Amino acid sequence: MDLKNKRIAALGDSITRGFDGTANLRYNYPQYLSKYYDASLVNLGLNGATIYNDLEQQIENIKDSRYDVIILMIGTNDYGHLDIPLIDIVSKMTSLVRRLISTHPCSKIYASLPLPRYDSGKNANDVVRYADYTFNDLLDKLSTIYSAFQIPYIDWRHYHTEFITDFNFKDMYQDQHVHPNAYTYRRLAFYIGDFIQNN
Repeated sequence: MDLKNKRIAALGDSITRGFDGTANLRYNYPQYLSKYYDASLVNLGLNGATIYNDLEQQIENIKDSRYDVIILMIGTNDYGHLDIPLIDIVSKMTSLVRRLISTHPCSKIYASLPLPRYDSGKNANDVVRYADYTFNDLLDKLSTIYSAFQIPYIDWRHYHTEFITDFNFKDMYQDQHVHPNAYTYRRLAFYIGDFIQNN
């Protein structure tokens, strides 16, 4: 899809909001996406947002607006901060995606799985956190949901695997944890935009 002059809504957590671990950056991935592709973009990202507690309100906030494209990028805080069972998060996400589709039948919806995360300096993919599931488990379930609804999505485990790795995350994340620095936000915008343009 050509993004030129398209109206886009970006839903998500602090990565969408543009937080770098210390401050909200004016130039975040939605801002760069708008600039690079000459699109009109509304950033609804909320620091600390989760699927379970916050995505419903973000969807509610845009129910009366029309967008050509809606981008979902959320989930890392469900894994990192909540003790909610994965089955409940999956159920909630499934119902919310269904609602988003029904309230925006003319919008093209895209999704990005959460970026790789590093807790206490270690890759979190196979680590069980507050509930009985790993970060990979969450990514796999989100992949299943997006596939079921035929939503094109980015899985960073397979898409531009050189972007953020076990070897460069300290340079790519301002907090060496999960929040990108300004350079990484620019690249993130390009990769997301390129994915949308080609899907």
